[in-house]
Amino acid sequence: MADIKHISAYHKLAFELKYKGYSYQNIADSLNKKCPKSRPAKFSQQTIKDWFKEDGRLYKAYCVYENEMDQIHAETMEIVRKAGARVREENFRLANEMLVALMGSSNDAVKLAAIKEILDRVEGKPKENISLDNQDIAQLPFQDRWKLIPYEIKLRLSRNQYPPETAEMIYGWVETGKTKSKKPASDNPDKASP
Repeated sequence: MADIKHISAYHKLAFELKYKGYSYQNIADSLNKKCPKSRPAKFSQQTIKDWFKEDGRLYKAYCVYENEMDQIHAETMEIVRKAGARVREENFRLANEMLVALMGSSNDAVKLAAIKEILDRVEGKPKENISLDNQDIAQLPFQDRWKLIPYEIKLRLSRNQYPPETAEMIYGWVETGKTKSKKPASDNPDKASP
């Protein structure tokens, strides 16, 4: 703390309260309650303000106190952060060791659950496959059927890279959910064999 003449216990208490964010009135009330015999007159809000204003009696000492406390808090927070990281790391290691130990269980269900958990952590959870039959697809709204079309096909459609009948078949499927079957060549009079 800064070297200042006549720094008393109530000054130190005022430093602590100001640093904690107390108002000048609250500081005065606390000093009057905790240090009643320190002065013949009671502490007022104005007295406390005068102490801490820029040319006040305690201004420079409080600035030093505030810097010291800020540094202590910063160091404390760094210690807490490092301790938290160490605890998380130790618990993670312990959890992994426990999973490996569970793989040696005599209960097959426990073994399987431990193996599955380890594989999910290492390889990632497997993607869920959704299977739809033609009836399910036909019941979907056309916007959802459009979402089922792979990006590459949508791109080729937008660039007109499909023959018109193929593009028409794709758009028809999106619209209705049903594919139109192609007629055999013998039923088509234009494609009759010679």
